[in-house]
Amino acid sequence: MKRHFIVFLTVCGLIIAGCSSGNVSTPFKFGKGKYKFIMNDSLGKELVRGTLNVLSYENEKISGTYEFTKISDKNFEGFSSMDGEFSGDVNSKEKNVFINTNPRIADSNVFWNLKIKNSGLSGSWNYSVFRGRSKVGQIKITK
Repeated sequence: MKRHFIVFLTVCGLIIAGCSSGNVSTPFKFGKGKYKFIMNDSLGKELVRGTLNVLSYENEKISGTYEFTKISDKNFEGFSSMDGEFSGDVNSKEKNVFINTNPRIADSNVFWNLKIKNSGLSGSWNYSVFRGRSKVGQIKITK
Protein backbone atom coordinates (compact mmCIF):
# COMPACT_ATOMS: atom_id res chain seq x y z
CA MET A 1 0.00 0.00 0.00
CA LYS A 2 2.82 2.35 0.91
CA ARG A 3 4.50 1.57 -2.42
CA HIS A 4 1.31 2.43 -4.38
CA PHE A 5 1.06 5.72 -2.51
CA ILE A 6 4.67 6.64 -3.44
CA VAL A 7 4.03 5.77 -7.10
CA PHE A 8 0.83 7.85 -7.02
CA LEU A 9 2.69 10.88 -5.57
CA THR A 10 5.46 10.49 -8.14
CA VAL A 11 3.00 10.42 -11.04
CA CYS A 12 1.11 13.46 -9.68
CA GLY A 13 4.40 15.34 -9.25
CA LEU A 14 5.42 14.60 -12.86
CA ILE A 15 2.04 15.75 -14.17
CA ILE A 16 2.21 19.00 -12.20
CA ALA A 17 5.81 19.64 -13.28
CA GLY A 18 4.91 18.98 -16.91
CA CYS A 19 2.03 21.40 -16.83
CA SER A 20 3.92 24.21 -15.18
CA SER A 21 7.14 24.01 -17.18
CA GLY A 22 5.59 24.68 -20.58
CA ASN A 23 6.56 27.75 -22.57
CA VAL A 24 4.48 30.72 -21.59
CA SER A 25 4.38 33.19 -24.45
CA THR A 26 4.17 36.84 -23.59
CA PRO A 27 2.21 39.15 -25.86
CA PHE A 28 4.21 41.31 -28.27
CA LYS A 29 4.92 44.79 -26.92
CA PHE A 30 6.16 47.46 -29.31
CA GLY A 31 8.63 49.96 -27.89
CA LYS A 32 12.29 50.97 -28.01
CA GLY A 33 14.56 48.26 -29.33
CA LYS A 34 15.61 46.29 -32.41
CA TYR A 35 13.18 44.51 -34.71
CA LYS A 36 13.39 42.51 -37.93
CA PHE A 37 11.27 43.43 -40.95
CA ILE A 38 10.37 41.89 -44.30
CA MET A 39 8.80 43.86 -47.15
CA ASN A 40 6.94 41.94 -49.87
CA ASP A 41 5.33 43.17 -53.07
CA SER A 42 1.57 42.97 -53.64
CA LEU A 43 1.91 39.35 -54.82
CA GLY A 44 3.87 38.27 -51.72
CA LYS A 45 7.32 38.19 -53.37
CA GLU A 46 10.05 39.27 -50.96
CA LEU A 47 11.67 42.61 -51.79
CA VAL A 48 13.92 43.38 -48.81
CA ARG A 49 14.73 42.24 -45.28
CA GLY A 50 16.20 44.43 -42.61
CA THR A 51 16.45 45.61 -39.04
CA LEU A 52 14.51 48.48 -37.51
CA ASN A 53 15.97 50.19 -34.44
CA VAL A 54 13.46 52.28 -32.48
CA LEU A 55 15.68 54.77 -30.65
CA SER A 56 13.01 57.17 -29.36
CA TYR A 57 9.43 56.49 -28.24
CA GLU A 58 7.81 59.40 -26.41
CA ASN A 59 4.21 60.61 -26.37
CA GLU A 60 3.32 58.09 -29.10
CA LYS A 61 6.00 59.51 -31.43
CA ILE A 62 8.77 57.18 -32.62
CA SER A 63 12.00 57.63 -34.51
CA GLY A 64 15.12 55.68 -35.23
CA THR A 65 17.09 53.95 -37.93
CA TYR A 66 16.79 50.94 -40.20
CA GLU A 67 19.13 49.02 -42.46
CA PHE A 68 18.73 46.39 -45.11
CA THR A 69 20.22 42.97 -44.42
CA LYS A 70 19.06 41.35 -47.66
CA ILE A 71 17.92 42.93 -50.91
CA SER A 72 15.97 40.42 -52.98
CA ASP A 73 14.79 42.85 -55.67
CA LYS A 74 17.12 45.75 -56.52
CA ASN A 75 14.52 47.06 -58.99
CA PHE A 76 12.05 47.86 -56.19
CA GLU A 77 11.02 51.44 -57.06
CA GLY A 78 10.91 52.84 -53.52
CA PHE A 79 14.28 51.42 -52.52
CA SER A 80 16.28 54.49 -53.57
CA SER A 81 14.21 56.84 -51.40
CA MET A 82 14.67 54.80 -48.22
CA ASP A 83 17.68 56.43 -46.55
CA GLY A 84 17.91 54.59 -43.21
CA GLU A 85 16.14 57.00 -40.85
CA PHE A 86 12.46 56.97 -39.92
CA SER A 87 9.87 58.77 -37.85
CA GLY A 88 6.32 57.86 -37.05
CA ASP A 89 3.32 57.73 -34.79
CA VAL A 90 1.85 55.05 -32.54
CA ASN A 91 -1.82 54.94 -31.60
CA SER A 92 -1.78 52.58 -28.61
CA LYS A 93 -5.54 52.64 -28.18
CA GLU A 94 -6.20 51.63 -31.81
CA LYS A 95 -3.01 49.48 -31.97
CA ASN A 96 -1.83 51.27 -35.13
CA VAL A 97 1.68 52.32 -36.11
CA PHE A 98 2.56 54.67 -38.99
CA ILE A 99 6.18 54.90 -40.16
CA ASN A 100 7.63 57.39 -42.64
CA THR A 101 10.84 55.78 -43.96
CA ASN A 102 12.32 59.10 -45.07
CA PRO A 103 10.97 62.00 -43.00
CA ARG A 104 13.21 64.56 -44.73
CA ILE A 105 11.32 64.45 -48.03
CA ALA A 106 7.65 64.53 -48.91
CA ASP A 107 7.83 63.19 -52.47
CA SER A 108 9.04 59.75 -53.56
CA ASN A 109 8.66 58.13 -50.16
CA VAL A 110 7.72 54.76 -48.65
CA PHE A 111 5.15 54.74 -45.83
CA TRP A 112 4.35 51.79 -43.54
CA ASN A 113 0.85 51.40 -42.07
CA LEU A 114 0.91 48.69 -39.42
CA LYS A 115 -1.29 46.99 -36.87
CA ILE A 116 0.10 45.79 -33.51
CA LYS A 117 -0.73 42.08 -33.21
CA ASN A 118 0.12 39.29 -30.75
CA SER A 119 3.30 38.21 -32.55
CA GLY A 120 4.49 41.52 -34.01
CA LEU A 121 3.45 44.26 -36.40
CA SER A 122 1.99 43.63 -39.82
CA GLY A 123 0.34 45.71 -42.46
CA SER A 124 0.99 47.43 -45.74
CA TRP A 125 3.52 49.76 -47.27
CA ASN A 126 2.99 52.18 -50.11
CA TYR A 127 5.45 54.03 -52.29
CA SER A 128 4.11 57.52 -52.76
CA VAL A 129 5.23 59.92 -55.47
CA PHE A 130 4.10 63.44 -56.33
CA ARG A 131 1.49 62.06 -58.72
CA GLY A 132 0.03 59.74 -56.05
CA ARG A 133 0.55 56.21 -54.83
CA SER A 134 2.80 54.16 -57.12
CA LYS A 135 3.41 50.73 -55.56
CA VAL A 136 1.98 48.80 -52.60
CA GLY A 137 2.80 45.64 -50.69
CA GLN A 138 2.90 43.96 -47.30
CA ILE A 139 5.30 44.35 -44.40
CA LYS A 140 5.85 42.30 -41.26
CA ILE A 141 7.92 43.32 -38.22
CA THR A 142 8.95 40.92 -35.46
CA LYS A 143 11.24 41.03 -32.44
